[in-house]
Amino acid sequence: MEPQLSDFYNSMPHGINVIDKMNEELSDLQAKYGELINMYIEYVRTHTEETHMIPKIRIQTINELKTYGKKIFDSVPELTTIIYNFLNHTGWILEYDPPDELGLSIMGCADCGFWDNWEGDVLTWGNTSAQQFYYGDHRGTEYNLYLKCKLLEELYRLFPEYKKRGKGWFHKIIDEAFNTIGITISTMLEYDCKVTKQVLHDMIYRIIMEKLFGWGKEVQEDGGYGVFPLNYTNRDYLQNIIYYQCETCKKVFHGEDAMEEDKDVSWFYEDGDLCMEPCRCL
Repeated sequence: MEPQLSDFYNSMPHGINVIDKMNEELSDLQAKYGELINMYIEYVRTHTEETHMIPKIRIQTINELKTYGKKIFDSVPELTTIIYNFLNHTGWILEYDPPDELGLSIMGCADCGFWDNWEGDVLTWGNTSAQQFYYGDHRGTEYNLYLKCKLLEELYRLFPEYKKRGKGWFHKIIDEAFNTIGITISTMLEYDCKVTKQVLHDMIYRIIMEKLFGWGKEVQEDGGYGVFPLNYTNRDYLQNIIYYQCETCKKVFHGEDAMEEDKDVSWFYEDGDLCMEPCRCL
């Protein structure tokens, strides 16, 4: 930078002042950049979606797979009872803390088992709290946390080989179902849709069971549709946690096709794709 005439009269050359000003502006920019970095880190921390892969349990023989599959198939009546007991506020739910009447909300007013009652206090669950059992900490919650805990407990019993505790895939599918229920049923009630209590209960039941097992299978008794998919496609459902892999040809047979006693082994998967030629090694 060329010296200026004023430099002969000032104690500090003009160029030095310019450099100091540039350094000051750089320091300000670096501080703002640091703030942006911290904001970005916090945004990622609070907005990154948690992903939990479906657990997989390898079964050693095809007969063991069929036995396990039948156990999963036979779990539906018990889960059905659990859900409707909660919605009707009868049975097992009466063993736990009653809902806070001051927290009554729209689904509770519609006789959906005090579903969305706000609970600021700790809810008892065995030797701990429902909050601690499900979330791992203490927080305010809706009363439907009791149903979440009961479903989670049943899934742990259904799959004893699954040893993980804390937030995982079971939590993921339960939370997704409950989020869908909250949005769907609350919206219907807010728009004053004329449906009966039983219809609301049946909708809640279907949303939960469809997330757990799939939905669409024909029900012979009434000609309608029910739990389990109409067509098996090895999607992320409870029955597909278990699988058998042939040691010889390495083809994989999933749990969904092993749940019913009168069904034969009809198809396998090879390298992740449906294999039209079934395993002949059995």
